[in-house]
Amino acid sequence: MSFRSARLGERRRFLRTAARALLVAAGSSWIPGALAQTGPLGVSAGRSATKIRGFPFDSLDSYLTPTSRFFLRSHLEIPRLDPGGFRVQIGGWVERPFSLSLAELSRIPAESCTATFECSGNGVAGGFVSTAEWTGPLLAPLLERARVRSGAMELLMEGADAGLDEHVPVPVQYARSVPLSTVGRIPAVLAMKMNGEPLLPEHGYPLRAVLPGQYSLQNVKWLVRITVLPKPYRGFYETQRYVEMRRLPDGIRVQEIEKMRIKSQIARIVPRSEAGQGAYRITGAAWSGGDGVRQVEVSMDGGRSWRPAALGESRGSYAWTLWSYDWSGARPGVYEVMARATDGLGRSQPITRDSRVLTGYVNNWCEPKRLTVPA
Repeated sequence: MSFRSARLGERRRFLRTAARALLVAAGSSWIPGALAQTGPLGVSAGRSATKIRGFPFDSLDSYLTPTSRFFLRSHLEIPRLDPGGFRVQIGGWVERPFSLSLAELSRIPAESCTATFECSGNGVAGGFVSTAEWTGPLLAPLLERARVRSGAMELLMEGADAGLDEHVPVPVQYARSVPLSTVGRIPAVLAMKMNGEPLLPEHGYPLRAVLPGQYSLQNVKWLVRITVLPKPYRGFYETQRYVEMRRLPDGIRVQEIEKMRIKSQIARIVPRSEAGQGAYRITGAAWSGGDGVRQVEVSMDGGRSWRPAALGESRGSYAWTLWSYDWSGARPGVYEVMARATDGLGRSQPITRDSRVLTGYVNNWCEPKRLTVPA
């Protein structure tokens, strides 16, 4: 059996196990003892800072989202880390494990990457999406320095945030894994700066993983450990959270949530008084998981017909593209306005929600906005 076949077989077994675990948990109000990671982490369940805050998407007026308005989503408590004693560990299935202090990280040549982050649970017209410039050392050279051993499959990233989960009253630590093949295809960065300034505590100070094109759950904040693994990771946030469950004729399919899917959102529909009665400008943004945005179309009739929008500023395939559409001659009445994006590979947003999907993640269908044109 080839290494690729063995890897796929192992991952399929993991997904089947995760599916059974999720179904049991869903029917038992999330049984803590059966699935949750437990351990004496010694972390209280208090409230330390803002952990959940959306970006008001209808206020979109610049390409980069100001740091003060960038969305926030954290499950656990925001840790207070001593920058003087901080070190990130890089090890696991490698020949030369090592660690780096902040001073050592700052001496490594930094790269900047503009990337759009979207929470995998963001609604179809939600505010849990933002774009920023992230700066820090590239991850790939650090893995090369560690000399990854043959047979390595995944990269586990662990944050310093720990506490009681929101739904399961047991202590957990935030951790997510990503296939090494994915890391090899993207410009992954260990970010120390956001929009040109040092990271703020709520955004992961002093170090955050940035995996462009991946849903935001993969961009682990307060990063303290990177571990190369020879087999799939079966952690709390990979079995009890962040999987898509889809009903199929032969049962339930479970799919891991990693790469962002093509999506567009309308920010505003405003009258263009200078163009006369019945004239409007529709603006918004569209993004994908690294495949770019080929086109955005706008519909005024709930998706029965489509018109091309004008694409505006874009800073690479991992960041959103701003777009606009000028509509003239609208007659009085009620309209259902929708936007639909297509990525560089020709994949378009679905018009409606897939009723076979049982979970509330990866919401990228088109959302109609009602517009009333006065007489």
